[in-house]
Amino acid sequence: MARMSVDMMTVLHKCAEIELKSMELYDLYADCFTHDLDIARMWRRAAREEEDHANQFRLALKMRDGVIREVNLDPCRVEYVLKELQFAIDRVKLSCPTLEEAFHSAIKLEEDLSGMHVQYVVDFEDDICRKFFNALMMDDKIHVSRLREAYERQTKTRDR
Repeated sequence: MARMSVDMMTVLHKCAEIELKSMELYDLYADCFTHDLDIARMWRRAAREEEDHANQFRLALKMRDGVIREVNLDPCRVEYVLKELQFAIDRVKLSCPTLEEAFHSAIKLEEDLSGMHVQYVVDFEDDICRKFFNALMMDDKIHVSRLREAYERQTKTRDR
């Protein structure tokens, strides 16, 4: 039964922090577009999904010893992503982006983070745990496609 190292716990904490920063960014986008209820709702939904992801990392941390074999993520990459997210948040706090800029930023962010979710980061010793976390993440597989579809709908509506 493997014990989770301090380094593994640190990376998982930072991964949860990344998800919370993503949530904060999406909530800021929702605040920027309160004049469009559908768009604001879409950003809030994305923010709640990021919050769910953070909770999954927290749950993985609680499981600890004997459940997680390895954490497969470079701590330097995690720090870089956190800094980039904070930079994006600070930018939005200074000035709301256009809707197109927000979509482009979110899609790029989701593509960059696609390999940083629990099912890719954590190597579980236990098959049941692996399946449990994979089931939690099923909805996330369509996260980027939902953002792209919303962006395309907005583009078509604007072009009319």
